[in-house]
Amino acid sequence: MNNKSVKSGFGIGCIIFAVAAIIAIPVRILQFFTVIEGGTGFYSETDWSVYLLYAVLAVSIVAILIFGFAKRKTLDYSLETVKRPGLSSLSLIAACGTGLDAYNCFMKIMSEETVVTAPDSPVDASKLIFMLEGIFALLSAIYFILLFLTYIKGTSNGSKIRLLALSPVIWNILRIVIRFMRTISYIRVSELLFEMIMIAFLILFFMALAQANTGIAAEKVEWKIASYGLPAALLALICFVPRLVVMLSGHTELFYSESTVEFCDLGVALFIIGTVLTRVTDKLPENTDSTEG
Repeated sequence: MNNKSVKSGFGIGCIIFAVAAIIAIPVRILQFFTVIEGGTGFYSETDWSVYLLYAVLAVSIVAILIFGFAKRKTLDYSLETVKRPGLSSLSLIAACGTGLDAYNCFMKIMSEETVVTAPDSPVDASKLIFMLEGIFALLSAIYFILLFLTYIKGTSNGSKIRLLALSPVIWNILRIVIRFMRTISYIRVSELLFEMIMIAFLILFFMALAQANTGIAAEKVEWKIASYGLPAALLALICFVPRLVVMLSGHTELFYSESTVEFCDLGVALFIIGTVLTRVTDKLPENTDSTEG
């Protein structure tokens, strides 16, 4: 079967993403060892790195959104029934990450130390939300495993996995609810701010992806997959990579007390990058036949 999709659909957006990641990730790593207070997550001072990081993130995210909106009429989402070994591998990594998040949630449920930081909320409320997050993280892992099997076999395009398509959306909604329940200011704590913006973009990305895969309200949704997905992936890498470096360096005391290394962030970031690179394409000319499975 010939792959007739044009694979350059969101090339400029991907370049913006790559440049932003190359600049922002080292800057964020530097901040952990210089201006971020361990435990609280507050900046001890607002130096050049703070202004640079926020400027890079703001400019790159706005640029990606504008570029995607400008191409909303010319982008397509490939539904060709072909083997996608690269994307299948990334789907498996995402499955491992979400499965690990489910495990962590269930461990928190069994821990007597799990509490809601809001003083007027009962302890059972936090455990209920962690239980729901764990359930939908597990369902998301199953969804990614099915995508892995679909892409590696090349016998379907993923459109038949409808029942589980919204699992990642609900999983991320529960993740952001947990963060809203914290009493600390998410504006003052940059780690929490980045997490919340990341999860918000993840909700939008997975909703658009579900629409495109299932064909439900899927008209002109292709640009949203790329324009919401790449900012989510960028912020996920900024949340994951610096924390991993800090952990490997043996300085975990530098972490904000409520934020640790979450491998699900890496998994979904890689999955998003693979999806945008391989499935968001330029539209074919109307007189050219395209194969859909």
